Amino acid sequence: MRWDDSLEIVDVGIGIVGFFAFAFLIVTVVTELTGADALGWALTLLALILILVLLWQARRRIVASRRPAEETRAERLPNKSA
Repeated sequence: MRWDDSLEIVDVGIGIVGFFAFAFLIVTVVTELTGADALGWALTLLALILILVLLWQARRRIVASRRPAEETRAERLPNKSA
């Protein structure tokens, strides 16, 4: 893993937060179905989902900011199809 690549760091963050969001979803559903107190689990799940959405937005911004740079780099390279 390259730590200098911000896109890769955000992707790892999405994976970690997504895993725990899924785990807390299961725990929240089980606690709701068993009748136990699920408010804390649900609030934690909400926080994880908000973090996940912010990470997705950050990833979209990073990809969008790199797109013009990659297009100009491709234009400067010589065309090898001739």
